[in-house]
Amino acid sequence: MFFYFFLAVELLSVIIGFVYYPYLKKSFMRWVLPFLIFIFFSEIVARVVGGYTNNNLKIYCFISIAESLFYGYFFYNATKIIQFRKLILILTFLSVLGFVSSLIILHKNIHFLYLNFVITGFFLSFMALGYIYIRFLDDQNFYLITDPVFWVALGVSLFYSGTSVVFIMHDLIRVKRLWFMGLSLHNVVPQFLSILLYLSISIAIIQCKKKIRISL
Repeated sequence: MFFYFFLAVELLSVIIGFVYYPYLKKSFMRWVLPFLIFIFFSEIVARVVGGYTNNNLKIYCFISIAESLFYGYFFYNATKIIQFRKLILILTFLSVLGFVSSLIILHKNIHFLYLNFVITGFFLSFMALGYIYIRFLDDQNFYLITDPVFWVALGVSLFYSGTSVVFIMHDLIRVKRLWFMGLSLHNVVPQFLSILLYLSISIAIIQCKKKIRISL
């Protein structure tokens, strides 16, 4: 049941993306809607496959590659700081390389995939928090909550830092059978944090409309 709730929030963000797409397409946020659609249907396919089979984990490898590329692109275009941009490119490349490697050796080493979840989570959290830090140094940080990218960065930092901690504890959760609402914690926590992530993205989409209207 909890899965369907967070999936409904994802669907809500897709609908909001459709409604406000005329505003999104005027900026680099035009790729937010295709990304949300891909994630939504990928989650459904993963649910249909079910369980922790290799096929299921392969789907999450592809999802993670898409997330690494999208958020890398997103924060790269959101900042003008050259050094930070270069670092984003490096971290994005390492993340994608890690998940491609996981796809190749998944049948032999599932733990390597979880390691990539952890590392990429910290990479993406760093990008998001790095952007927020740069904006705080900006003279215009008073208007931070009106910045669409801030809301995406907030959601990304909360989601990926939280899931990274959970995946670090994957073996402990499995051995100790730490469950909540009939699901393992490494399922419940990412699903709960997904709600915060996609609500943040929805707010970002709405703020994008307001920002463009003001600039016209």
